[in-house]
Amino acid sequence: MSERGASLQVKGLESGYGRVGVLRGIDIEVHAGELVTVIGANGAGKSTLLKTIVGFVSATAGSVFVDEIDLTRTSPERAVGFGVSLVPEGRMLFGPMTVRENLELGAYSNAGRGDTSITHDLERVYDLFPVLREREGQSAETLSGGEQQMLAVARALMSRPRVLLLDEPSLGLAPKVIDEIFDALDGLRSQGLSILLVEQDAKLALKHADRGYVMRTGDVVLSGAAEELLADDDVRLIYLGKWHGKDDER
Repeated sequence: MSERGASLQVKGLESGYGRVGVLRGIDIEVHAGELVTVIGANGAGKSTLLKTIVGFVSATAGSVFVDEIDLTRTSPERAVGFGVSLVPEGRMLFGPMTVRENLELGAYSNAGRGDTSITHDLERVYDLFPVLREREGQSAETLSGGEQQMLAVARALMSRPRVLLLDEPSLGLAPKVIDEIFDALDGLRSQGLSILLVEQDAKLALKHADRGYVMRTGDVVLSGAAEELLADDDVRLIYLGKWHGKDDER
């Protein structure tokens, strides 16, 4: 895992699928060592934003920078190489492979760093999620949903990211497991890792974030300090998909 977070700057980002545009000029920034969340209703474009940052979806306009490195229209492999890792919605684990094998695959971009270094990183993620140490030789497909989510996060951390992107990490999990995962994210942020979190549970996300952005149908419609957004009536309205402008009656 990285010892120092990086800044992420997204400027005027546009992308979509074929002729269907999704993102429309998105501006988002994550400062080094900051946890920033993106919230909004289903279909707002949150997942597409993360996929475009790391290159799973090609940008049609705008730019993505990590510190001074231009990652616009990059490949996912190159993004990982420059310190940006995505924990995707659905986890995308290799089910028949063991916990340890999945974690070792997460370190593929740093394969030249040696077995001792990889073992050290394994110990760090096992300390973060002790249940994975207990399940080390167990196949990923036999884990509980919460354990699989922990494994997905741990696998991303094995590449030693400076910016960690997470897509709906609480989805479908029990409250106790959600608390464990978000406690881990708080700890990673305190260690200096930069985190961009997409989360359907707006209240949960804003309680843990430094700042937040609210998306609606491909646009950022609100942004600010997390505690300010948490108290803003418009966040509730956007989250429910019922946006009203400042001059509209409510």
